[in-house]
Amino acid sequence: MIRDMSTKLTQKDVDLLLANPSAHVRSDTAKKVSEQYKTQTLSQTEKKIAEDIFRLITNDVEIQVRADLSDSLKNCSFLPHDIVEKIIKDVATVAMPMIQYSDVLTERDLIDIVKSHDEDKQIAVANRENVSSRVAEILIEDASETPVVILISNYGAQISEYGYDKLLERFQDNENIHRPLLMRPKVPVYVLEKLITHVSDELKRQLLTRRDLPAQLITTLVSQTREKAILSLSEASTEEDVRTLVIHLNGVDRLTPNLVLRSVCVGDMKFFEYAMAIKAGIPIRNARILIYDSGTLGLERLYEETGLPPDMFPAVRLAVKTFREMLEETEDGYRDHFGRRMVERLLMLFDDNNIPLDEADRDYFLQKIGQSATEAHVELN
Repeated sequence: MIRDMSTKLTQKDVDLLLANPSAHVRSDTAKKVSEQYKTQTLSQTEKKIAEDIFRLITNDVEIQVRADLSDSLKNCSFLPHDIVEKIIKDVATVAMPMIQYSDVLTERDLIDIVKSHDEDKQIAVANRENVSSRVAEILIEDASETPVVILISNYGAQISEYGYDKLLERFQDNENIHRPLLMRPKVPVYVLEKLITHVSDELKRQLLTRRDLPAQLITTLVSQTREKAILSLSEASTEEDVRTLVIHLNGVDRLTPNLVLRSVCVGDMKFFEYAMAIKAGIPIRNARILIYDSGTLGLERLYEETGLPPDMFPAVRLAVKTFREMLEETEDGYRDHFGRRMVERLLMLFDDNNIPLDEADRDYFLQKIGQSATEAHVELN
């Protein structure tokens, strides 16, 4: 009947099955036939007999027997579809190995499984080595939180733009979804930009560890983590908050020259002070004395120690000078728009002093002016 001596049913097996058809014996039988079947050494007649045995076992009264059959056949790519279909429609304990691993399952099969709203089966679909974008979309639309978290964490799953949009719509305030989504490779930048408006500061810091983010998004993240641009005028952030953020950014190579320049140009002086201190490797108190030295020597010497690009120093020096002047002339009643007015003045001064700005920095500063003007208009109306 079955020729491989290591796995074939022996006369002893047959006698035992007839004399004591217990669940354990039936399960053992299922495993032996399955192993022999997968070797593809059976004749056509033997193959058909084995498949008929599988069909009988799918009706076994014992769940464990059916589950053992499912587990034994889950990687068999030539198993008849009707047997697979019978197994995946069984209870989750039986169905899950087949759902997660079988290549016999079609996209239609997987969509039907998801739409059955059995969470355990949905989890098995989400855990598959490869999940098509269509199946992923159905999971995102219909499944509960746990299968969706597993799907996002599965880098073999294809997620379309529609899928990402649906994720943002359904789970806008769900941090359990946000966390794996932030770390998922190749997430479109527009998705991350939308997402960071809803995530906690902790998750924003986590996102800053990624190496594939564009500079503009990094700046946006830091700005949002800080909550307000002018920290020296803000009570929202503590000294320790600023220090922690700057140390974190430096540790993941995100404390870039571009970011340091932008911070001082929008009046984010606490951030700038800690950035200069950490870059130079000196205490914050010493850095502040050098930054606000009434002469030019202190800031210039500190800047040299930071290792920042020399050609950026004129812009930094002018920004510090402008900040000090504006702080002296600014009345409390006008401080809400301090950042916008400082950027406006600096852009003019950069042009007057022939200080170059790259296009990305200029766009960023113009955007800051536009955002502040819009916020002021909303407040007035």
